[in-house]
Amino acid sequence: MQEKRRFQRVQLDVPTELHQGSTSWQVQLIDISLNGIAVSRPDNWDADYSHPFSFILSLPEGDPLELFAHVVHIESVSLGFQLEALQPEQLAPLSQLLASKLDSARLNEEIALLDS
Repeated sequence: MQEKRRFQRVQLDVPTELHQGSTSWQVQLIDISLNGIAVSRPDNWDADYSHPFSFILSLPEGDPLELFAHVVHIESVSLGFQLEALQPEQLAPLSQLLASKLDSARLNEEIALLDS
């Protein structure tokens, strides 16, 4: 089966919190790309799928990174989200984080896809 994703996912071990309104969950980051994020499904998961979510990633260096997303799939042990339009202040640290796992040409191609 041919891979249809335009954005390559990478596995990272970064402390991650998922927020919706005043509710928050500690989750395990499964993988991330410039377009989406997959995390473990919390035991006490009771979210409202019609409302947006935010993620706080504790980066090894620098300030925490906040990303906004909406849920696109729910599995028994994982949750998948599509990231909302990335702002420059989000794109730069996320790109830097992904650069450790992607070659620079591929990363630049994916950044260009965000604008199309």
